[in-house]
Amino acid sequence: MALHPHLLGPWRRALQLTIVAVVAITPFLGINGRALLRLDLLSLTLELVGQRFRIEELYLAWLFVLCLIFLFILMALTLGRVWCGWACPQTALADLADTLIKDKTLRRGRHLIALLVSLWAGATFVWYFVSPFDFFSRLVAGQLGAWPLGTTIIIAALLFVDFTFIRRLFCRDFCPYGRFQAVLIDRGTLTLQAPASELTRCIDCQSCLRVCPTGIDIRSGYQIECINCARCLDACRKIMAKQGQEGIIRYTFGQDGAGWHALLTVKTASLALLVGLLAAATLFLANHRASATFKLGRASQVSSRLTEDGRQLTFFSGSITNRRQTPQHFTITVNDHGDGRLALKGPSQFDLTGNEKQAITLAVDSPMISGPKPVPITFSLLSHADGSRIEVAAFLSPADQGHNLRP
Repeated sequence: MALHPHLLGPWRRALQLTIVAVVAITPFLGINGRALLRLDLLSLTLELVGQRFRIEELYLAWLFVLCLIFLFILMALTLGRVWCGWACPQTALADLADTLIKDKTLRRGRHLIALLVSLWAGATFVWYFVSPFDFFSRLVAGQLGAWPLGTTIIIAALLFVDFTFIRRLFCRDFCPYGRFQAVLIDRGTLTLQAPASELTRCIDCQSCLRVCPTGIDIRSGYQIECINCARCLDACRKIMAKQGQEGIIRYTFGQDGAGWHALLTVKTASLALLVGLLAAATLFLANHRASATFKLGRASQVSSRLTEDGRQLTFFSGSITNRRQTPQHFTITVNDHGDGRLALKGPSQFDLTGNEKQAITLAVDSPMISGPKPVPITFSLLSHADGSRIEVAAFLSPADQGHNLRP
């Protein structure tokens, strides 16, 4: 009596299509007027889930990337090369190429389709740096620029070569992840295999060998070229189902089928703990970052000068950035840690809209600095929204000594 085999191929293809759709759609989405995910190279800001992180806050992005790296290592340790066979973009592209080659209707135009898909993929990458809406308008106007256009063409060319000529060769012979994962493999790592105890049921139909994208024989034991895509598993289940039997090939935790309990090791627990700590630190720092950025330094184009009444004017320039989504009111004050004979010349009250950055220039009116040592002062930025203060240390030097300022 034939069995109805449970196949994994539809689940794999659905996952791949979902990943492709998410990657393709994300550049077009936004929250509160900000991109869901975009790194603006011109303003050196990262837009993430409606929030804007400027260059001085990109340590949060690096911390997040570090978290993803260790998460990837944890996945390699526990799930083996499932990433390669189920979610890797290279595999998704190769699967699409295989589909085009096998389709009789599309076979003649597969190179043109490959070129169009490659151009789309190259443009999608650029859209994470340039808004797709600006991309198309500038492209039509012939003002796209060298780097967006050049990057799109270079990536498209590489993908076209991969799409039409390399495909599975990369997974089998060049993929660094496969070699990396071979080092991390553990007693409980998820593995696709044909257990030796089950090979006596094999009827040597070689279906598993014919469908393998990397050309290996899963019956020969563990091989680094296996990408755990489960095509051989589906092929075996189809054939054995006609015999009224279960398939021979299966996923197991470890070569000896130790079970998921074999994953509970010090190595796995340490990696999981590290990923959790990095994720918690990223969320904590993102939610407790300062409500503003305050930068102030000695104005390089304007020297200190003496006024007619014998006082000294020292000029400073910098910027204030409102990190919040809502407007904020700020006040700048200066303190000389002494008798308070300082005064600010220029605007000291500022109203900034959400995520606005404003350049500022002001002067400190002080008694003439005549001693050999610079006089330390402190600028303070007060946020009236939450009462927080940001302080910047500086120095006042004699008018003829120029730029002895330490911001």
